[in-house]
Amino acid sequence: MRTTLHDLFGHGRGKVLAFAWLGWVFDFFDLFLFSLLNKTIARDLGLNENLDIAWIDGWFMAATAVGGFGLGWVADRYGRRHAMVWSILCYSIGTLLTGMAEGYWSLLVARLVTAIGVGGEWGIGHALVAETYPRHLRGRAAGILQAGTPFAIALAAVFGCFCSPYLGWRACFLWAAAPAVLVFFARWAVPAQNDVPQGSKGSLVELVQGEHLRRSLTIWLLVAVHLAAFWSSYSWMPRILLGQGWSMQQLGVYQIVVASAQMTGNVLFGFLADRYGRRPMFVAHCLLFSAGLLVIIGWFDALIGNGVAITAAMACTALGLGTWSAFGPMFADNFPERLRAMASSGIFNLGRTQQLLVQPIAGHIRAGGSDVGVLVLGAGMGLLSALVLFLVPRTPPAATKT
Repeated sequence: MRTTLHDLFGHGRGKVLAFAWLGWVFDFFDLFLFSLLNKTIARDLGLNENLDIAWIDGWFMAATAVGGFGLGWVADRYGRRHAMVWSILCYSIGTLLTGMAEGYWSLLVARLVTAIGVGGEWGIGHALVAETYPRHLRGRAAGILQAGTPFAIALAAVFGCFCSPYLGWRACFLWAAAPAVLVFFARWAVPAQNDVPQGSKGSLVELVQGEHLRRSLTIWLLVAVHLAAFWSSYSWMPRILLGQGWSMQQLGVYQIVVASAQMTGNVLFGFLADRYGRRPMFVAHCLLFSAGLLVIIGWFDALIGNGVAITAAMACTALGLGTWSAFGPMFADNFPERLRAMASSGIFNLGRTQQLLVQPIAGHIRAGGSDVGVLVLGAGMGLLSALVLFLVPRTPPAATKT
């Protein structure tokens, strides 16, 4: 079936997709801005850039699960629009507080507040988009929505690498709180018929009962492993490159190029998955991601001194990150509307909680002098993701709407 622009953006779908996309862009913008600036933040606040920041990152990821289940429950019970508004407001306030932090504990509290909002936005947005698009277009729509991730990374690179040397890291976070104005467009973007799921209301307990139990556990495991692969390479590479003597401007160019490759991978994955199937495309992209990291690991000393070479290698790895476009449709296929936002936000962010273990491990590995060791962890988790996918049930439950 030939897909037109009207199919993707007509019938009011474009407004919903744009609102969810912008919400996700500024959500992830905060995450990656912190990743780029945490070395500077640690220096100014007297923190250990490997250990203290790793624990803050870990607690941040763990706290997203609280926001995921809580705001997901609000979305399923009272409406996607209300939950999206609270999510955006919460992470905007947390971003503002990050820019005002004066030490370890105030920074930790700021990041925990941010995490509550961040935890809700991804799953609610994907649930809303999945319910706006017919099944045969969900992959494409999810790919476009997920392309907000690399766009946010590029935007964070502009602020973190080019603006922060002049504005300071605090001003960057104060500006990053501006997306709170998005809440005023919620009513226009999300019409009433797209807001509240019809029928009986789901409960958290249902996610661990009956046919939903296996789906919840296997998708959680897949998300956990895949997030470990992502954060053990993507969030640590800027610190590795800065530790090798790169300037912030060099890092900014690198991030924009790599983010452009990832954006291509996200959109391309959506179209390929709709045409050839999500599972084979997921496996292929996992292999590409890990292969890129293995090339960097094998020739680390030669590549790290060559900006063009290391950027090209990471760009290939970033193409493999199109896998993230699989998760929105995966949740939509495996859970009915009355549980979908809670499952998407909660299970996805529960997968993030293992970063409370993984990030400190990565921090200790790097503190021990092994940059390559962190990348080995990422490559291994990428390969493991391709295997864990086969544990997820292939067929949707009978109660899931088409």
